[in-house]
Amino acid sequence: MLFKKKNKFNIDTLINEDFVIKGDTTYVGGIRLDGKIIGNVNVLGGNNGTLIMGEGSEVRGDIIVHNAIIGGKVTGNIRALNYIEIHPKADISGDIEYKVLEVHAGAKVQGVLKMMSTSAIKQYAKEIDVKTEK
Repeated sequence: MLFKKKNKFNIDTLINEDFVIKGDTTYVGGIRLDGKIIGNVNVLGGNNGTLIMGEGSEVRGDIIVHNAIIGGKVTGNIRALNYIEIHPKADISGDIEYKVLEVHAGAKVQGVLKMMSTSAIKQYAKEIDVKTEK
């Protein structure tokens, strides 16, 4: 019998469906997006940065996070240093780099899926930490 470990993610910020953010966005901690971000989305520092996208959400830009749960539309590349889960209504047009990937039936992904090496993950994590110090 298999036992599945469930990830628990904390949410610090909520962006509801009425919000549209234009420009690159950086954050620390967890964010729930039900609106739209037109620009790149980057997590800063730590290893618990989480992006959760609801079904009606949209990001038009590249995403760099530790953990991602995608239920909306992404037009851009995604780099998930720890974990990415792609829900059935997700629509992704872009390449995805990941450590652990979970794709649900019905999800649409148009791009290349690439598992990251441990050394690449460490390098990207250093870059995120440097951005935090600035």
